Amino acid sequence: MKQLLGAYSETPSTQVILNRVVPIMHIIRELAHTIDRTAVVFLTIGLALPAVAAHPLLTEDTGTQGLDNYQIELMADKTRDHPPGVKVRELLTMAVLSYGVLENADLQIGLPHVRQHTHDAAGRHVSRGPLDASVDLKWRFFEHEALSLGVKPGLTLPTGDKSRGFGTGRPTWGALGILSYESGPLSFHSHIGYRRNNNAVDQRTSLRHLSVAATYKATEQLKLVADISADTNPDRADDSSVRYRILGFIYSPAAWLDLDVGWKHGHGRAAADRAFLIGVAVRW
Repeated sequence: MKQLLGAYSETPSTQVILNRVVPIMHIIRELAHTIDRTAVVFLTIGLALPAVAAHPLLTEDTGTQGLDNYQIELMADKTRDHPPGVKVRELLTMAVLSYGVLENADLQIGLPHVRQHTHDAAGRHVSRGPLDASVDLKWRFFEHEALSLGVKPGLTLPTGDKSRGFGTGRPTWGALGILSYESGPLSFHSHIGYRRNNNAVDQRTSLRHLSVAATYKATEQLKLVADISADTNPDRADDSSVRYRILGFIYSPAAWLDLDVGWKHGHGRAAADRAFLIGVAVRW
């Protein structure tokens, strides 16, 4: 992890930052025409989504790309769920573009999309479409030896169709407080978050999130990962939390490339049963 002391005194002017950020919008426009996009969400409960952490984890870390560097993450999660009387199969995909606006700060834009198959007493139904897009800014503001702290404010935009359960119908906003401790091959990450779930679909408006992850660098190229999380259920009729655990690995055959695989298992009636997760991250 890079040493970032003195970052405040070297902060670029607003015009310089804008000059660096504008190219992101052109890249996003091209991506919208060439890749299938989704968020790591469970549409059966209509949860509003910020951009995700390093796939397959849900827990965010304090790592950033560095000034003027880019990363694109492409992810696909195949989810199975069995609510009473219904079978649901979803292919959730997502593209997240990160750009280093400062050495210790990233701008992130997430573009989500879903394909959903539902089987019930009335037959088989298929629906697809974009979910709510997200814009986040991750800033690592403290670093001392193995310990670092960060914050990640962000918002979602109502790009999904709320009538089909693909979005909230309104912008939402929130923030994460992030802690990372990286000492040798073993690392720990945790974050706590709050989202003001402003919505037009009768969901709860205050959502909280807590998650913890551990990673172990087994070799120079292979990292084993584990993650547990708990979220407020946005469904007003259900007071149970939405809880998941994830096991997986990240394989890095080159410094600029990560490949990942994960298995997500839900706990309790509010969570989707299980999901198979795959992803790729490319940096330049």
